[in-house]
Amino acid sequence: MIKYFHELREEEFRWLIAEGTTWDEVEKDFPQPPWCKEYRAISILGCWSLTGLMVTDEDYCKDCDSYCKKY
Repeated sequence: MIKYFHELREEEFRWLIAEGTTWDEVEKDFPQPPWCKEYRAISILGCWSLTGLMVTDEDYCKDCDSYCKKY
């Protein structure tokens, strides 16, 4: 089962960083949510709300230009 990036707990994310995991590895292992159409949202230049651990569910993103209801 896929675990999307927004489903990571802060402790899990901090552990990945401490282990030296790159953004490319994080993006591959924990993809962006299916409703997000931002190009490479899980990257250093991607979605700041997502990579800043502010996105907790789809409702958070509904006003974003990259939100896609049909996925």
